[in-house]
Amino acid sequence: MPHEENKQHSGQLLTSSFERTWYWYFESLFWPEQVMRIREICEQKDEEEAVTVGTEGKFPDHGVRKNKVSWHDNDELYTMLRPVMERVNVLSGWNYNLTAIEPIQYTIYYGDENHYDWHTDTIVDDQSFHPAYQGAMKNTIRKVSCTIQLSNPDEYEGGNFELLSTNRQPYDDKKGLLELTPISLPHTKEKGSALFFTSCNYHRVTSVTKGIRRSLVCWFRGPKWV
Repeated sequence: MPHEENKQHSGQLLTSSFERTWYWYFESLFWPEQVMRIREICEQKDEEEAVTVGTEGKFPDHGVRKNKVSWHDNDELYTMLRPVMERVNVLSGWNYNLTAIEPIQYTIYYGDENHYDWHTDTIVDDQSFHPAYQGAMKNTIRKVSCTIQLSNPDEYEGGNFELLSTNRQPYDDKKGLLELTPISLPHTKEKGSALFFTSCNYHRVTSVTKGIRRSLVCWFRGPKWV
């Protein structure tokens, strides 16, 4: 019999998206009154230090991430988001089997270099870190991520949302085989705009150098992988 081994790893693997549509966006998904209502709901809870989730548990790591968050298991917010996700899932051509939405994250980046460095939203065994991963979310993975802008672009400086592109280059001693290129998405900075993207894509929020950047972040889950 041939020798067989199962190689298991933790962390995040740099991968390429298998979708032609990398992201889907709305320049004005929510009206100003709806944005005010979202903030009214979210600001009823106290802010807390954002943490980095990894195989060793939850811990703040300001080299990777520095910002404040609060968490919301709120039916009104879910009702706003679910029908939009259903539409995006069809129009984008993703057609994923989505069965659950996580508690929603209200995210605040202050102007003292708050940021979130390159990461994906897919984490190995993420269900072991969150008590809410029961019922409909049990045995599911993150498939689609969404971020909704709750600030006007003139309320802060920096804080650009970027995706990461890998382009194959001719081999030489300086570049190697791949060139990593940030893709800036400035059209998603308007208040009420929304960006949907596949959760396996690397992305970041660059440092906020002035003002306050507020957003709503959510993740749609489904069985792996169908």
